[in-house]
Amino acid sequence: MVSRRELLGKAAVGAAAALAVGAAGKAVAATRAGFAAPGGGGAAGDGRHAGPHPGDAVAPGSPPADAAVSAAPEPAASVAPPPWALVRPLAAGSLVAHGWRLTDLTPVQEGSCVVTLQNARGRSQRVHLCRNDGSPQGLVYTRRLDLVVMNEGYGDLPTEEGLAQAVAALAHVLAANERKAPAGVVSELLPHAERVRRFAAAEGPSAYGKLR
Repeated sequence: MVSRRELLGKAAVGAAAALAVGAAGKAVAATRAGFAAPGGGGAAGDGRHAGPHPGDAVAPGSPPADAAVSAAPEPAASVAPPPWALVRPLAAGSLVAHGWRLTDLTPVQEGSCVVTLQNARGRSQRVHLCRNDGSPQGLVYTRRLDLVVMNEGYGDLPTEEGLAQAVAALAHVLAANERKAPAGVVSELLPHAERVRRFAAAEGPSAYGKLR
């Protein structure tokens, strides 16, 4: 006959065994869940990479489940620097003539590069350097360049004498440098009439912002 103490002891051993089996079952389930997780991650904390189960469908030519997928790099946008060689020995801040100073030079964009002149009163004036195709339309021009003063007058407004002299002085500097200009600078420029055709006539009045 089994005593009460022996009966309680057997019950305790049975309960411990049941807990152990339950814990083992949960561990196996967790491991299987780790194998089945998207991306092929292993069970938490085991430090291993898991692969597909035997019998899982894998498409021919498919990369391994743990293969890293890297995005294609974005193409780097490259813009040539402003062609300061065209205006040497002038630089930002240089006095050009009649109180007008050169304050900025842009890269070639929308078919021209832009020289900004500013006088002592703080008034700024933009001069577009375009290509001279034999029919220049600017205030002054050289053999290869056409200097178009952008004052939104569409060629009808007169240019004050001091500014005209400053633009003429700038043209003399350009004429001395244009033969030695870096390859491609002048070829990237468009004649002013072509710029108007592309950016104004084709796109409407709002496109004149590209010509200012």
